Amino acid sequence: MPDLIEEDLIREADRLLAADDVGAALKLLTEANRAAPSIELEAKLLSIRHRAFVASEQPPISSWPPAVPDLFEGQRIPEIAAAELTAEHIASGLAHHGSVLARGLLDNARVAELRATVDRAFAAADRKREDAEAETSPDLVPFEPEEKYSFGIFERAFANFGSGVLGVDSPHAMFQMIEALEAAGMADLMMDFFGERPAFSVKKTTLRRTEPDTVAGWHQDGAFLGTETRALNIWTALSPCGVDAPSLDVFARNFDHLVPTGGPDIYDWSVSDETAGTYGLEDVVRPVFEAGDALLFDHMTLHRTGVSPSMTKTRHAIEMWFFAPSTYPYEQIPLTL
Repeated sequence: MPDLIEEDLIREADRLLAADDVGAALKLLTEANRAAPSIELEAKLLSIRHRAFVASEQPPISSWPPAVPDLFEGQRIPEIAAAELTAEHIASGLAHHGSVLARGLLDNARVAELRATVDRAFAAADRKREDAEAETSPDLVPFEPEEKYSFGIFERAFANFGSGVLGVDSPHAMFQMIEALEAAGMADLMMDFFGERPAFSVKKTTLRRTEPDTVAGWHQDGAFLGTETRALNIWTALSPCGVDAPSLDVFARNFDHLVPTGGPDIYDWSVSDETAGTYGLEDVVRPVFEAGDALLFDHMTLHRTGVSPSMTKTRHAIEMWFFAPSTYPYEQIPLTL
């Protein structure tokens, strides 16, 4: 329906959603936005993704994960070209090494577009903190979930404390990132990996711009996501990092339990350096990323921001957590992919 105006497109998408045709609603607005980008359409797409999940019945939990052999024997953090990545590679990397590094997940053009969008979102967030009445659209459009979810000032402040802006507050960044993941085949791969259509998180999808003087702490996201969920984090570098800019420090091993947390002068969900050291710092790897590379890991992976005194540059990245709907941690606020 190429001749429909924006208001008509949104009404038609609502009609399709009411008829339980989520795929058609998303397709309609996605194709329209590709032809003529609009912040209203991009914000509506996020709203539909959220409402569709909330209104749906979640599938029953099946046996998971599948038993997989070690396809990367002898490697610490396995590396593979993104074009060669399969669901079995993801499952094997997580089960035997704790993560897998997909080289070249995003091409240079998409990286450049996303990085510019991230910078604009951060500038808009700065304006908003200085003046609560400041106009920030289209670079920052605060997301509003269903009323039953607790969400707002605290979550945005927490993201800011971690050198981030919530991804859902930048509808354009989310549109670009979802388009990039679709183009890379990641939506289908995650379907195969989870055995269900994946959902992503309002609270755990973050645009990041990390300075070289950042203080880092060890943690497992399972400490607040729970251990029974099925999760996959796609952490994508939008600038080179690991030499002059912060990377990640990652234990190159699988954890089947939560590491003890807490200690002097750290958060109750953080793991102290002393505790992390008992698990063998020789297993810690700091990957060197090119822009467009992505590290895939789950909620049990023990990691932290990887910084050194010699680093002088800022790191740009997008962190996007996906979950199997049957085990979704609802307090993280769901959106269907």
